[in-house]
Amino acid sequence: MEFRDVLAGVGQGVRELDVDFSGLRLVRPCMEYMDSFQEALLEYMAFRVEEFSYPKLSNARDIKAYLKRLDKFRKGKVPEGFVPSSAFWLVDGRQYLGSGDVRHYLNDNLRRLGGNIGYAIRPGGWRQGLGTIQLALLLDEAGRLGVQTPIITCFEHNIGSIKIIEKNGGVLINTVQNRVKGSKVLTRIYEVSEGAG
Repeated sequence: MEFRDVLAGVGQGVRELDVDFSGLRLVRPCMEYMDSFQEALLEYMAFRVEEFSYPKLSNARDIKAYLKRLDKFRKGKVPEGFVPSSAFWLVDGRQYLGSGDVRHYLNDNLRRLGGNIGYAIRPGGWRQGLGTIQLALLLDEAGRLGVQTPIITCFEHNIGSIKIIEKNGGVLINTVQNRVKGSKVLTRIYEVSEGAG
């Protein structure tokens, strides 16, 4: 899929993905799904999904460095100010559908914005229930990593994410103002007890 094709879909809606729900699972980011991940990056950019960080993957060297960086984060080899995290991709056996990160523990900044779990579904998979499924799978991974009561945050205006978190047992424990790109943004902070959802 070319970037201009994705941009042409803005306003008309992006092509809805044909998802094999029976094959949904989390995998570590890998070459097997890299082509569809790169297509999804174009969708994220076209729809200006600002909560998703866009890696530069213009050649094989960039891709190798990206996968290596994620592996270092998983192993706890992180720059100062960051925390160890495990990255996952939601796939259906044929294609990349979304990204998720489980942060192994939190620093003060992440307690206010970011939390233990971050996730994104590519625009072609929106409104199909994939976010709810993905978060449930990420909560399982968090438990395996020893995160007993994960914190999940989202912006007050993100109704879709609020619904996903609450469907997975998230309980609102606080709202705080965060400064994001120079603007104050109200942020909801949720806690998910073990076994909730």
